[in-house]
Amino acid sequence: MLSIHSTSKKTGAVISYVYLALNSISSILLTPFLLKRLGVDEYGIYQMIYSIGSYILILDLGIGTVMVRYISEYRARGDSGRERNFSGIMAIITAAICFAVFLIGMMINNNLESIFKGLSTEDYIISHRMFYLMIYLFVVTIMDHYVQGVLSAYERFVFIKVTGVIRISLALLLTIFFVLLGWGSVGIVFANALSITIMTVIDILYAFRFLNFKIEFTHLDKAILFPVSGLMLAMLLQAVVGHINSSADKTILGIMCNPVDVTIYSIAASIITLFNTIPSVISGLFQPQVTSMVVKGTNGRTLTDLVIRVGRWQFLLCGAFLSCMFLFGMDFLNLWIGGRLTENEKSFSLLIMLIILPFNMIPLIQNVCISILNAYDKRLYRSLILFLVCLINILLTIEGVNIWGPIGAPIGTALSYFIGYVIILNIYYSKSLKLEITRMFKGILSRSWICILSCTLICFPLTYWSIDSWSLLFIKGCIYILVFSMLIYCFALNEEEKGICDGYINTIHCIFFRNQKKH
Repeated sequence: MLSIHSTSKKTGAVISYVYLALNSISSILLTPFLLKRLGVDEYGIYQMIYSIGSYILILDLGIGTVMVRYISEYRARGDSGRERNFSGIMAIITAAICFAVFLIGMMINNNLESIFKGLSTEDYIISHRMFYLMIYLFVVTIMDHYVQGVLSAYERFVFIKVTGVIRISLALLLTIFFVLLGWGSVGIVFANALSITIMTVIDILYAFRFLNFKIEFTHLDKAILFPVSGLMLAMLLQAVVGHINSSADKTILGIMCNPVDVTIYSIAASIITLFNTIPSVISGLFQPQVTSMVVKGTNGRTLTDLVIRVGRWQFLLCGAFLSCMFLFGMDFLNLWIGGRLTENEKSFSLLIMLIILPFNMIPLIQNVCISILNAYDKRLYRSLILFLVCLINILLTIEGVNIWGPIGAPIGTALSYFIGYVIILNIYYSKSLKLEITRMFKGILSRSWICILSCTLICFPLTYWSIDSWSLLFIKGCIYILVFSMLIYCFALNEEEKGICDGYINTIHCIFFRNQKKH
């Protein structure tokens, strides 16, 4: 029996979705606010600078993932000595990475004029100020990834998610405060740097004081260096792939087109990022459990069962999101962006989302496979496959922009997703991990896809209802959720899944009526 709904995981997942909702709300609030206070041009410059600066984070080398992978193994084996020594080795590596980030960041900052040509003198001054702060932000972020890896390995999911909620709230408030002070785009970066600094200090104190986490570098464990190096190289390539998929389009548009096109694409990219986060909330909780299963010799069929169980929930969430964007995407953009972009620009932003999201869904609904690869120390092969595909993505994007203009960027990305994620990667999962791919997709999609399609058709008449307020869009959303929930519960969920839903419903019912009785 697979234990996939422990109290810690369930509570962590619930708080994660609170974080996700808060992050979504902050994006909804901030984007029109920033467009108004900064203007389209400066907002586009901020996105251009952040897109090039974020490439530095590929040097992170997956510190958090490496910590979770090996500390989980040592804890499963009860080997506290090797755990402490491994933590010491990784602390030295983390310090070296932070120093490299600082040096490379300074080199890029000194050459911004060569990377982005045609900006005004004032724009370059703002860009340099932002980049100095970004270098500090990235260094502290890498340090926090080390500590968060420790917390995840100890399965302190609730603490991680609660501090995440606090951090995003603090960043939101500080961003608004500094922008209102007149700091512009520099204030955005400063707000994020200050909030991550505060929360990193809290994470460090919690790990060392309350978890009694210890670092003891006693010797260089050569036996662990090869697999760790392989996983870190895999994470490096994975980071390159991730940044190509998320930032290359904006970078290419910034070089070949103009800041307005970057702004339009960035609006779509923010929704795509949210879409990517939805299923990761669930799968991110399973690395310790998957590692323990692999250590104990679990076979491919049982691991396939785990992917199916988690993937079914992920598909329901992703499918509902995609369906809602198809039905209500323009309503949302009209309320969110308003008159700051033209109707054609908003339609183009929505088109970008609808081109990329369907192709991006496949890897998201099976991303527990990534935890399995980590446990088997086979992450490098996946990263090599995707790295080659992303080189194709760059070529397709550049050629596409040359031929079709800005719309060529999402087309190139979508094609690379189809080649890498849908075809090649699933062949690799079947051959290397012995996962039953056909049964996996049948299990994940079983009855769910027809319910999502039916819900879309039933709710399609709502698209003819013109709205001009968030409250009316909320009513549309509630109607959709009601239809979706009824169809899924009655026709898609199996008995075990209905039991999980009933458990949540009973918990909410008890909390509500307990509060009612108190009053």
